[in-house]
Amino acid sequence: MSKHPIHSPAAASLPPHHAPTLRQLRSFQAVARALSFRQAAEALSLTQPALSASIRELEAVLGAPVLDRGTHHVRLTPQGALLLPQVERLVNGYEQGVDALFRTLGDGKRTLRVAALPSAMHLLAEPLRQWLAQHPDVDLRLRDPLNDDLVAALQRGEVDLALGVALDLPPQIERYPVAQDDLVAVLPLGHRLARRKHLTWQDLAGERLALFARGSTYELAMATLRQHGADLARADQLLYSESLYSLVRCGLAVGVISRLYTHSLDAGTLRVCPLHAPVISRRVALLVHAPMGARPPLVQDCLEFLVQALHTG
Repeated sequence: MSKHPIHSPAAASLPPHHAPTLRQLRSFQAVARALSFRQAAEALSLTQPALSASIRELEAVLGAPVLDRGTHHVRLTPQGALLLPQVERLVNGYEQGVDALFRTLGDGKRTLRVAALPSAMHLLAEPLRQWLAQHPDVDLRLRDPLNDDLVAALQRGEVDLALGVALDLPPQIERYPVAQDDLVAVLPLGHRLARRKHLTWQDLAGERLALFARGSTYELAMATLRQHGADLARADQLLYSESLYSLVRCGLAVGVISRLYTHSLDAGTLRVCPLHAPVISRRVALLVHAPMGARPPLVQDCLEFLVQALHTG
């Protein structure tokens, strides 16, 4: 379990008139995203002088510069980079809260936002269906981003719960392990290696390969294949699993993919073979932001249900 960040008592006790305003925080968020005062001003429908004034006011309240401005550049200062994730959560939390107010007045539904890796959504689907049956007043919103985007959305407060890879996580994110996801080879049934119980990475050295072009699976696979002399210049780097399976089915390539992606494969057309020497795996976990006491009851209720349903330890 990750440690909770320590919040400064001095910062927590700031009087209200010394707290940054939502306008100032939105101004900083917009400039930090665009790294351009002109583009940020357009996004916020403000003039550039008004936006600059808002940033100066924020820096005065915080007592620290958040942006490094030059004639031809805008960059985050170290303090700005440190504060940006918290600012994102504050702004998104406010917007989510306002949305929840109007939904409560309208149809009375509460909203829960959940994200899962594309390869892991099938692990959540049935438990979420069961939980939702017990909470018919909840509007469940689902997303399936890649892991970097998933973690960033969790940090920014754009999702409440996530199922992602527990690797190099920020300290504010707690994780509850769900599964160990190994990299495997996918071969056509007639391939010379298809009858083996398992393969080594060295066995793939002479093969034309197909793998994902980005994401945590790609990084793990590329690093290991490089170490074992695979010809990566011939490797097809793809965005979607069905593209990879199409190349494998016709015998054009051997696929390297995480086992979770193979859960719905037809065993009559493709062979999934474990890769050893070494076994390369990633830990998939339920991820949630903020200490338990700071979580909305709805988020905590769903988390506890999923932890039990998925038998995490």
